[in-house]
Amino acid sequence: MQRSFTWLLPLCLASFLWAFSFGTNAPLASLWMQDAGHSDTLIGLNTGAYYLGIALAATAVPGLMRRWGHGCVLVGMIASGLTAAAFPWGLGLGGWFGLRGLNGIAAALSLIPLETYVNRRSRPEARAQNFGYYAFFIALGMALGTLVGLELYAGLPRVAFVLGGASALLGGAVVLLWRLTLPLCEEEDRGGALLDFGRNFLSFGSSWSQGFLEGGMIALLPIYLLSVGMSPSSVSWLMSGLMLGVILAQVPIAWLADRLGRTAVLAACNVAALLGVCGLLASGGGVSLALCLFAVGACSGAFYPLGLALLGERAPPGGLARANAWFLAINCVGSMTGPVIAGAVMDWLGRGALFVAGGGAIGVVLLGWGALALCRSGVKASELAPKGAEPEAREARQAA
Repeated sequence: MQRSFTWLLPLCLASFLWAFSFGTNAPLASLWMQDAGHSDTLIGLNTGAYYLGIALAATAVPGLMRRWGHGCVLVGMIASGLTAAAFPWGLGLGGWFGLRGLNGIAAALSLIPLETYVNRRSRPEARAQNFGYYAFFIALGMALGTLVGLELYAGLPRVAFVLGGASALLGGAVVLLWRLTLPLCEEEDRGGALLDFGRNFLSFGSSWSQGFLEGGMIALLPIYLLSVGMSPSSVSWLMSGLMLGVILAQVPIAWLADRLGRTAVLAACNVAALLGVCGLLASGGGVSLALCLFAVGACSGAFYPLGLALLGERAPPGGLARANAWFLAINCVGSMTGPVIAGAVMDWLGRGALFVAGGGAIGVVLLGWGALALCRSGVKASELAPKGAEPEAREARQAA
């Protein structure tokens, strides 16, 4: 087993450079389409094309990992860079939708091998902490990419897109230099090792709810905050606080998970995020609103790395890449459904119902996990009961 820093440092650097590209491209693509006069509906669908690309490509990535090894990440990084940089030259709706879909496919090629590598190379007692470092650099790259991209967009919009693309290409260079220490992905079970979705419901469910909150609640939160009379400057600071919570909390929460138990800490993060959303419903603004946003950002941000770490413990060795692919695909389904459901609930019940949608997503996962745990306990009890009752039945027959 390699010492962690010998492989974790280049992996985190490559992940950061990819995330910087994503953080630049995602908001700028929306702004570019807005400036071209397109509706919010088309802009939202364009974002959905990105997540659809990830979800559709995810199932094919494990097979490509068997054939290409580290080349799968390299192809993903190069494709991410080229499709991100080319967006302003997309020549209309067809080109813009195609580039965003291809960018999503490239993201799947980039992320699934990296996340599988973390699961395979981590020592069991440090798996969550290593995913915490990975998540920290992903969140940091996204935040800096968004900041730099928006600053450049006002005066040099095309340069901003090219810079985002160049960042992913640099990530590809890191992968290329790292190839001597990045072995080919281990052979996956071609027969299809079964993935126990029931046993891993908390991992997969948390992946979905994290995507739901990121794609829905966070995307629509500025609309709610502005509607209750907050100034654009205050909204900017509050959204920054939410991102700050995501970035700063990853490693400490992951460290706790390795020591207190990953299932327990992931479940606690779900409960804490649910309480934070409830606090947002009751908050009157000011400090309490900022604290609740920080808590929701910190805890929901931990859903993804902790879910991956827990999955790495339980997935069969021959099915780890497939498990990670399903995890990312389910996360993207959450990102696609979140804005649709949250927006509909806001139209139906008012803009404050945004938090009802977010809390409902977390609540569904917790209730489903609890119900499955009770079912498993009942099955085990029924399996044990006949064995324990058999001697008593024999004694009763003998007495008769």
